[in-house]
Amino acid sequence: MLQQSEYSQLMSDLSWEKIGQSIVDVIGQSLNLDIVILHLQKFNHGVEQHFFYQKSTPEVAQIERNLLKLTVASQTEFACNEILVINQSEVDQSTLPVDRYNACIQAKIATIISIPLCFQANLCASLTIHSLNSDRLQLPQLEIVKTLATQANLMLSQMLARDKLQELAQRATTINRITATIRASLDPPVMFAAIAKELGSALNVDGCTLSLWTQSDRFVRCVGLYNPHEPQIMLDSTSWQQATTSTVPIAENPILQALLFTKKTVMSKDLEKQRNMARYELPWHAKARALMIVPLIVEDEIIGSITLRQSDASRNWSTSETELAEAVASQAAIAVQQAKLYQQLQVEEQKVKKLNYYLTESVLKRFLPAAIVNKAATGKLSLDLTPEPRRITVLFCDLVGFTNLSSRLEVVLLAEILNEYLEAMSKAVFDHNGTVDKFVGDGVMAMFGAPEDLSCPEQARRAVSTAKTMYFYLHKLNQRWQAKVNSDGSIPILQMRCGIHQGKAVVGMFGGGQRKDYTAVGKVVNIASRLQSVALPNSILISETTANALKQNINWGQVQNFQLKGIDDDFKAYRIRFKSPELSK
Repeated sequence: MLQQSEYSQLMSDLSWEKIGQSIVDVIGQSLNLDIVILHLQKFNHGVEQHFFYQKSTPEVAQIERNLLKLTVASQTEFACNEILVINQSEVDQSTLPVDRYNACIQAKIATIISIPLCFQANLCASLTIHSLNSDRLQLPQLEIVKTLATQANLMLSQMLARDKLQELAQRATTINRITATIRASLDPPVMFAAIAKELGSALNVDGCTLSLWTQSDRFVRCVGLYNPHEPQIMLDSTSWQQATTSTVPIAENPILQALLFTKKTVMSKDLEKQRNMARYELPWHAKARALMIVPLIVEDEIIGSITLRQSDASRNWSTSETELAEAVASQAAIAVQQAKLYQQLQVEEQKVKKLNYYLTESVLKRFLPAAIVNKAATGKLSLDLTPEPRRITVLFCDLVGFTNLSSRLEVVLLAEILNEYLEAMSKAVFDHNGTVDKFVGDGVMAMFGAPEDLSCPEQARRAVSTAKTMYFYLHKLNQRWQAKVNSDGSIPILQMRCGIHQGKAVVGMFGGGQRKDYTAVGKVVNIASRLQSVALPNSILISETTANALKQNINWGQVQNFQLKGIDDDFKAYRIRFKSPELSK
């Protein structure tokens, strides 16, 4: 009898190999039997196993185990789970299949006892006891055999239950990891790579691929690839087009057609025995010997598949493996739908970004240089255009006598000259990263220190440099205009005057719901305008405040007092005259 301590010891060692061998050894030694064979059916990962006990006597020990395998009853020989007992007188071709009969005769077996072992009403194993003499086991011995078989059945059932729990735990762990990846990343390549890797690792296969295709597609394309012998790669949208499509069209592929027809998993344990199907195997990196293809189904339509492959050996895909693959396929179908939504969202976001860029650029480029516009439009520079107090430097420039000139020139020529002039003056402002506030006829207002923050000395420096650049560009324009006029000299050489002042203003977007402009409001604007109006042609009037802000040892000459309209006291400013064109940056 198998003692409780022996039973506990057996159950503490959960290796199938050791458990199986221990069962036959304990039964054989306890009853001093000749031969005990434990045959495990293909429930353990699809592998059929035999465990043997042979008495150490020469007559028994010399019997080959491959021969003994043939003496084991097949599953179909058991009826109603009854124990089969066959004595020597009954061992003939009428009671046994031919192969089994011949094996028993060759092994000189006289008595056979076959006991079925079941799990959840299904035959999972069988226990076979052979005797080389004709003595039938006595009833007490037979009862002991039944008891030992019952204990063996209990152990195997617990082992099977343990494996079931492990398989369920593995399935839950794999699915949870895949679900977590899907939730953590909406990036399709990351999701697809994780699904292929997790399932391929869990089932210990030579390759796992996730492919997207529908019945209307011409070819299958791989989006997730796992090979345990190679570093995993992310297949982005460009990689999908490179060597990741099947060589046989879907319409001509019987494997995929079977998948489309049944909408159920298609398996082959050995493609070498199915030569007609082998050429249609999906050729990702390694050729398959065994194959399982699971469909990805959304709303009863196939949108893709997961392919599992074994390269070097046949493989009986177990029910638990199939169930795990199908559970992962359900998660993969969700991931594919999420990926499509994610890609659609990205497309819409790109459209919104382009629209925002266009709107931002179309507004800002009216008064800011291209470099600042691009930074603001792409989000690299944050511009707060809400009206707020700021200290800025304002520049006004104006053409001398342009009003009289406009009455002498044709409208088309006048517009051409004015547009060229305003474009050149704007370029001068943008050359020094200033802001074009507005055009007033032929007058230009520019400011420095808004919306880009600048120190007072830097504002003043840029404003003065801009004014000098304006005179340089005007000189170039005069040269070109003179070269294109008629001999009567209908366009005189145009002159300009500038005024620059630094002070406080309120700067931002002003206007109503229909229209807004970015501008500055305050006394500093009025003073800069008044300085421009009293400046002599080809000169710049720089307020004393602006000159002091420069903090440079510059000989401006004698400060002068000017009477400005709207200003009670005399206003101090410096005059810079331009006798010839120059450019100082």
